[in-house]
Amino acid sequence: MVEIPEPATFINLARYPIHDPGDDATRALIERCRGELESQAFTVLDDFLPHEAVARFWDESMALSDLTVRREKTRSAYLDTPDEEDTSWPQGHPRRQFFHTSWGVVADDLIPDSHGLRMLYAWEGLTAFFSEVLQVRPLYRHADRFQALNINVLTPGDEQAWHFDDMDFVVLLYLTTPEAGGELECASLVRNDDDPCYDKVARAFDGTYAQLHRRPSVAGTLTIMRGNHSVHRVYPVEGETPRLTAVLAYDRVPDKYEGDAINIQMYGERVREKIEAGFNKPE
Repeated sequence: MVEIPEPATFINLARYPIHDPGDDATRALIERCRGELESQAFTVLDDFLPHEAVARFWDESMALSDLTVRREKTRSAYLDTPDEEDTSWPQGHPRRQFFHTSWGVVADDLIPDSHGLRMLYAWEGLTAFFSEVLQVRPLYRHADRFQALNINVLTPGDEQAWHFDDMDFVVLLYLTTPEAGGELECASLVRNDDDPCYDKVARAFDGTYAQLHRRPSVAGTLTIMRGNHSVHRVYPVEGETPRLTAVLAYDRVPDKYEGDAINIQMYGERVREKIEAGFNKPE
C-alpha cells in the first residue's frame, strides 16, 4: 500500500488517487486531463477537495481577509490600459476594446506555512501530477514569493473581464460557491503562437465563437487551464458569499521572478519595503 503523506489528505483520494502515480485510475485521469487540455484548453476535476478540506481552507483564508489588496482597473484582453491604446488599430478592434475589472488578492508572502493551501501547494506529489498532465518535465513551483500562491477574492459586484494570461498554464482551486454569478467563461484555443486570430477573439466577445464554455465556480473544484491561448473571463459575483479562488503558479524554469515594479503594482506599496530589504531576490 502506498503511504499517504499529510498534504494528500486534503484531496479526494477515493476519486483522484494522485498520491499513487502507478495506479491505473491515476494514469487514466492523466490521459483524460491531457485530452481535454488538447481539445478545449482546460480540464475540470469536480470534488477534488473533500468538504473537510474546503471548510478548513475557507476558515484559514477568511482569517486573512484583512490582508486583501483591492484592485480595480479598465483594461483590454491583452492587459493594456486605455492610456496605452494603440490607435493604429481600427475602432472596435479587439485591441481597442476595454473592460472593467475588479477583485481582491492575498499575496503569497501573507499566507502562513500552517495554511492547508500552503501545505498542499508545497507537496511534491501535486507538482508531479501537474507535470504529467501538462507534459512539462520538470515543472517548478513559481519562485516569486509574492505571486507563487495567491488567493483571489471577488466580492459581490466584482468581475474579471476578458483577458489572456501571461503564463502558459494556470491551476485554480475554488474554495467557495457564490449564490449566483462568478462563472468562468473560456473561449477555447482562440489564438496560437503564430496567429493572434483577432477575428476569433472578436467572436468570443460577441458570443458567437463556437468553443465558448461557461462553468460555474463550485467549492472543491480544481481547474487547469491554458489561458495564454484562450481568452476568458469571470462573470460578476452576486449574493453574499465571496468567490474565493486559490491560484497555484508553476513554471518551466526554477527561478522565475516577475519583477519588483509588477509586484508593487499588483500588491501595493507595502511590498516595496520588503523588496528594498532584499525579500524575493534570487538566491
